[in-house]
Amino acid sequence: MNNRVLGIGVIIFTLLMASLITRNGDVAWMMLPFLAYLATGILKTPALEKLHLTARRTLEQNRSNGVPSVDVSLNIQNQSMETIYLSIKETIQAGMKILEGDLSRLVALQSGESTELKYTFTAARGNFSWKTSSTVVSDPLGLIEIEMLLPASGMIQIRPQIKKFKSIHFRPSSTLHSPGSIPARFGGSGTDFFGVREYHSGDSLRRLDWRLTARHPRKFFTKEFEQEEIADIGLILDARKESNIRIGEESLFESSIGATASLAEMFLHQGHRVSLLVYGDRILNSFPGYGKQQLHQIMSCLSRAQIGLENSRSVHPDFLPLWMFPNHALLVIISSLPSDDRSFFLRLCASGYQALLISPDPVDFTYPILAQNQGSANRLAIRAARLERCIRLKNISQLHIPVIDWQVNRALFPLVRNALARSRGQQEK
Repeated sequence: MNNRVLGIGVIIFTLLMASLITRNGDVAWMMLPFLAYLATGILKTPALEKLHLTARRTLEQNRSNGVPSVDVSLNIQNQSMETIYLSIKETIQAGMKILEGDLSRLVALQSGESTELKYTFTAARGNFSWKTSSTVVSDPLGLIEIEMLLPASGMIQIRPQIKKFKSIHFRPSSTLHSPGSIPARFGGSGTDFFGVREYHSGDSLRRLDWRLTARHPRKFFTKEFEQEEIADIGLILDARKESNIRIGEESLFESSIGATASLAEMFLHQGHRVSLLVYGDRILNSFPGYGKQQLHQIMSCLSRAQIGLENSRSVHPDFLPLWMFPNHALLVIISSLPSDDRSFFLRLCASGYQALLISPDPVDFTYPILAQNQGSANRLAIRAARLERCIRLKNISQLHIPVIDWQVNRALFPLVRNALARSRGQQEK
């Protein structure tokens, strides 16, 4: 029952009481149109056991100019034996922005007919799922309504946009014993000359050093080439509430998400073993893996990552499960350093990990808004924030950890390439 039925009932009751009190038959006759209106609605309402509706939802994801969009189509068919009147309404999920189309429709369907509801939405990223479709069946006058939840399942995942990075040549402190692209500092199969040693049984004759063998007639010598292997790389993303700043539709955390996705794609494309850890209100992780399947798992994890809530307690980096990263792995931490996390980086160094910090600059991100107020107090606040951030980054760099102070409007790839090159120089020294 809706408000119309209640209103008509109140009118009928009021007229009935007025006719009894005043003993006026004309007032009683005034009830007849309302009674006929109500009776028509009751008689025309289809019985619930006779209703037979089916729903089918289809989803199609598109991406134009880097902006993702999803086309949703909901088809409802009337398989009942009589005409029914439907009210279809879709609900907007968090993060969705409707681009075109309608989310509701009123339609009359005869037996065997179907109707289709179409709309297009966009979102930065996330998982969107539907289990049912809310449908209201009513009489032609809309007096009596029967709400039905039709099974119409669907799920789609919008992933962060990846910026293609070129390959970066770097030398971590430790490598895996699997063929790759990183020089491993010992002899084996490779392309760069490493040294010469005495011939051993089973060595390929193609690698014999004939010049050195000619100098020593009773010995044979084999050329060695530097072994090339892959690296273990762990990505750690800070999703704490205090690490994010939002200005309009732009978010510092979304920039960090995009950077993490691009780095994961680049390292996996080079053949390295990559893992992911996201910490905030809760911990999301993807254990070390290779190739496209690992990229799929990492992108799925990043799609589900959410910034911490206002009053929730975030996981402190000192309590992160570093056991999921192999020993001596290269850990890339993406964090704006909202607090003094020097103890966490000390823990990384003590555990034997090689680290790289990519820190999106929150002061530079908010500067266009802060600069609108030209007061002296505001300028001093900006200066104090820059000094505090500079001190925090300096404390990290003193641990011989490369630090990238990243303004999110600048390209990240050259900064990462230079930082890893400096790290390689430190390792060689």
